[in-house]
Amino acid sequence: MANDLRKSGIGTVGDIPWGTHFCHFYENKKDVLDVLIPYFKTGLEQNEFCVWGIFDPLNEQEARSALERALPGADGHLAAGDIEIVPQSQWCRRDGVHDIEQLVHDWEGKLEKALARGCAGMRVNVNAAWLVERDGRNLDAYEDQFSGLIANRRIILLCAYPLAVNHAVEILDAGYSHRFAIARRQGNWQVVETPELSEARAGVKRLNAELERRASQRTEELATADIDRRQEAAALHRAEDALRASGERSLCYFELGLVGMAIVSPANGCIEVNRRLCDILGYERRELVQMTWAALTHPDDLAGDIRNYHRILAGEIEGYLLPKRWIRKNGDIVYTNVSVKCQRHGDGTINYFAVMVEELTGIDRPLAGDPAAAGQTDLKGHDGLPDHKDLSVREREVLRLIGSGRTVKEIAAALMLNQNTVSTYRSRVLTKLQLKSTAELIHYALKHRLAE
Repeated sequence: MANDLRKSGIGTVGDIPWGTHFCHFYENKKDVLDVLIPYFKTGLEQNEFCVWGIFDPLNEQEARSALERALPGADGHLAAGDIEIVPQSQWCRRDGVHDIEQLVHDWEGKLEKALARGCAGMRVNVNAAWLVERDGRNLDAYEDQFSGLIANRRIILLCAYPLAVNHAVEILDAGYSHRFAIARRQGNWQVVETPELSEARAGVKRLNAELERRASQRTEELATADIDRRQEAAALHRAEDALRASGERSLCYFELGLVGMAIVSPANGCIEVNRRLCDILGYERRELVQMTWAALTHPDDLAGDIRNYHRILAGEIEGYLLPKRWIRKNGDIVYTNVSVKCQRHGDGTINYFAVMVEELTGIDRPLAGDPAAAGQTDLKGHDGLPDHKDLSVREREVLRLIGSGRTVKEIAAALMLNQNTVSTYRSRVLTKLQLKSTAELIHYALKHRLAE
């Protein structure tokens, strides 16, 4: 089975073996359809059973229509049950929480039935970020179980991640959890990982298994024998190679160019910046790493940065998401959304900050004279949506924390509530504000200056 290559249908990916677990980053509905339509079209043409989990910004009818336009006879496949197009909300238990163990069990049953009726295997799409958002579990908890499901089975799994709601650190974590990732760069879909890096990661896994085996053996033999120094030197050499490969992988995602990214020290100095951030601010890389955060920030927005910085130092929050203005090298003002998340040492002190900067252009940029651009809280809507002042005190607090980038689990801990209760408040806010998704809630909170 390992040598049984399947056509992925995605031009930049090519052929892939059974057991492949990869992901793609998307910004809008077009990005979703550009990847998933050829992915499932090819699967049906290869006699593979397909499971398409529908999520925002796409609905079930749009998915069906797009597939029928791309594949003559798609309605026949749908009628025959060759493909299931199901909203991911139907994967919930009655209390609205996902049971990942049950979901994996269901997929195993679907694969067994598909093989029994002569299908070559199964290909699946899931929005893992959507699952995490709704029950607050760590991303790795899902991806590890997904990887365990498809290992040595005739399954191909493609996970989707929306750039609009993910922190910079979460984007990197998503990349590490998959064999490779694809993303649109300068209008073209590109594979983030090279075959060399894929082999390097496999080498790291083999090295870890070998080191664990040797550690156990060394404990038993330490009293009677010296450690073989040549083997130790070889293990050290392999570890250095693995570390170097890991660094190359991090650099690959860092320089992907989807958004501006930086690693910032607690002293407010830039340690690393990517090319996209240099383009946004108009500086060369060597210039940016010598500048302070305050020198780059618009004076009217500096107080908010300092306030959130001290809250992170005090351990009140782990990060924040807010609109921010910068001063370009040529003196122009740059409007952005900024996501900041800290990484701590074992003793709780801050190691570094991961920063993601998304430049706002066109209609996303605040207008001159707009109270939001002047840092004023606007209690009346300017977008035709209902007024958030009609929310209850608790609903406004949940909206504020969602706008700050908190997960359901983090909000529940902060407000000392059950996670299901937080989800209920979130649903009420969506209904009252006539919004459809968490991404729209975050955008609303930022626009009205409600986020931390």
